[in-house]
Amino acid sequence: MNIRQIALRILDEYEAGGKFINLALSSHLTDDLSREEKAALTALLYTSVERKLTYDYYICAISKRSESDIDPHTKNILRLGLCQMLDMRSIPDFAAVNETVKLAKNPGERSFVNGVLRAAVRQKNSLPSPDEAKNYKRYLSVKYSFPLPIVKHFDSLYGREATEEILRFFNDEKYTDITVNTLKVSVDEYRKALENKGVNAKTNPYSPASLRIEGSQNPERLPGFSEGHFFVQDRASAISGMALDAREGDLIVDVCSAPGGKSFFAALASCDKGEIYSFDLHESKLSLITSGADRLGLKAVKVSARDALSPDETLLGKADRVICDVPCSGLGVLGKKPDLRYKDFSLTEELPALQLSILKASASYVKCGGVLVYSTCTLNPKENEEVVTEFLAENLNFESLPFSLGDLTAEGGMLTLLPHVHHTDGFFMAKIRRKDTI
Repeated sequence: MNIRQIALRILDEYEAGGKFINLALSSHLTDDLSREEKAALTALLYTSVERKLTYDYYICAISKRSESDIDPHTKNILRLGLCQMLDMRSIPDFAAVNETVKLAKNPGERSFVNGVLRAAVRQKNSLPSPDEAKNYKRYLSVKYSFPLPIVKHFDSLYGREATEEILRFFNDEKYTDITVNTLKVSVDEYRKALENKGVNAKTNPYSPASLRIEGSQNPERLPGFSEGHFFVQDRASAISGMALDAREGDLIVDVCSAPGGKSFFAALASCDKGEIYSFDLHESKLSLITSGADRLGLKAVKVSARDALSPDETLLGKADRVICDVPCSGLGVLGKKPDLRYKDFSLTEELPALQLSILKASASYVKCGGVLVYSTCTLNPKENEEVVTEFLAENLNFESLPFSLGDLTAEGGMLTLLPHVHHTDGFFMAKIRRKDTI
């Protein structure tokens, strides 16, 4: 079975079963495939999913059929073909057409696929799109392959120009951020180790232990992975770790900790001299935290399963710091998780109530004078500022705590990182403090 056949099978499974694309892919990355084949399969699959709304528009416009009139399997074949022709460009157009047509099951399907793809080749420099002047939101939706509700959401918050910059960032900016394990190696030493392997890395002005490597990277192939010299963590998450300001001897609770990055950052910041309780609801994810802490050599991290809505009574009122990174709509990580963009946008309306409940429960851990950092990887005031504002209005023994990190200033204790401005995930954080007295 070749890469295209495997990709088609995964796409069919993904579309039929509603799995996240990374889970659908993982079971197919077997030892039968070479490293290069795995990389090619991953790129083909993720790009086909990321750009499918655009591809579907082309398919329907060229064939003059509605989406409901095209068999899902056939549509997946065409998505793979258009992906190779328009975005991968690793082989000539005629070869991409011929190899894709071979995926079809019968003469009728082969004829249809062949016709659409050959027409796309002829129109390659003038493919159809919605009229920008008549409906720019629909135009942006098709151009960048984001469902219309997401485009309208960003447009309502930031306006047209910024919305297009955000969508472009999600599609075009591919990078890998890592946090260096400064208990084992200095940032300069590790940066030189990367350079010796031909890997260029840039520092982060807001989080000195962070480095950025251009392009998507397999962390296990980077130097020092097995030795625990780093872990993968977006700059935005690292910045929230800086805002937490963990110190030696702190008792820290991380209520939704998987896969562990914020717990690991807190352990490094406190020189691994404290107690960090890393809780997560899903027992299946705990091994990610445990194995990560073991690889990094962190002893302070204590891992166990716990529902964030049911705090550990033995820790109530005892934590110096609490990390409250809640489940969210993920509107800030649509570039890294392309299938998130196709989830039902209306489901975001259910999240603020859960987020507020988790924040209230998590606040019970904070001792007098202690702090909590609430965070999400989304760009949605209802899940961000409004949740924190409602919490503070109902809990007068807590207050916002302003903070600054370089030229990043959160005068009201709340900070939003925008992808096109800060070149990070879209991210929100709020720092609140339990008063010594009411």
